[in-house]
Amino acid sequence: MRNSLNRKRLWIAGGIVVLIFLSTGFYTIESGQEAVILRFGKPVGEAREPGVHYHIPYPIETALKVHVHQVQKVMLQEPDGNGVETLTGDENLILITAVINYDVKNLRDYLFNVRDVKMLVESASKSELFRQVAELSVDEVMTTGKSILRLLLKEEIQKILDRRGSGVRIISIELADISPPQWVIGDFKAVSNAREKKQRIIKDAEGYANEVIPMARGEASSILSSAQAYSSETVSLARAKVSSFNALYSEYINNPTNTTTLMYLETIKRIYKSCRIIVDSNPDNTIYYIGKAGTLKQIPESEKKGEEDSGKQ
Repeated sequence: MRNSLNRKRLWIAGGIVVLIFLSTGFYTIESGQEAVILRFGKPVGEAREPGVHYHIPYPIETALKVHVHQVQKVMLQEPDGNGVETLTGDENLILITAVINYDVKNLRDYLFNVRDVKMLVESASKSELFRQVAELSVDEVMTTGKSILRLLLKEEIQKILDRRGSGVRIISIELADISPPQWVIGDFKAVSNAREKKQRIIKDAEGYANEVIPMARGEASSILSSAQAYSSETVSLARAKVSSFNALYSEYINNPTNTTTLMYLETIKRIYKSCRIIVDSNPDNTIYYIGKAGTLKQIPESEKKGEEDSGKQ
């Protein structure tokens, strides 16, 4: 009886130990995590779905869990906090501080292909930064070329990491600071100020041009419209005069004497309309001629006597 009872107790205890041992194979994957299952140190499977999973208990199998979507950073800078010194295409030395953001896109490659992924990302980023900056001028790096430089760095660094099978994905690259070395910063500021002044002058000139050109165009359009109106008026008047002359010429052909007399009378009528006639109480004392612009001039007595003497002769 006792032996059978002891044997039963041993079986129960052994079963409990086995159950405890088997229960150690349960593991949980959180959101954003992935796991690689190792059997005697070699990868045999992966688990990507969040929740409870199971593998053969240690030491047969183990689960390596990694937050694959967690953003990791690599800073490109010198130990003293200054940026990395690099040479531009126009032989200017500048300091660049950059931040490389990456995460894991292939867990197996990330865990087993590269011994130190962070060091690989840093070295690849530095070498590509030196190469890309060497193809740009200092003005492009510090102003308009920054956005293009970020895109080129992201693309080329990703190619290097893919060739090495790092299992890493570059998310973004931040050019935190681009500045000249301390001993030339004064010269750079002078150049920068001159560049800003140049841009300000260009903007002022463009503003003035945008203000003056529409006014000039409006004035030119007004002059052109006036000229066209004057041309139309002049042509119409000339045609009217031609028609009037043709009609008068036809009447002249038919009655030359009447037409000549009529033209003479109309001319005298026009002259009288544009002049003032003053009649003196004693017409023999003075003689008046019609001057320019309808004014009247009195002839001096000496000129009048000369005219009378010449008339007598």
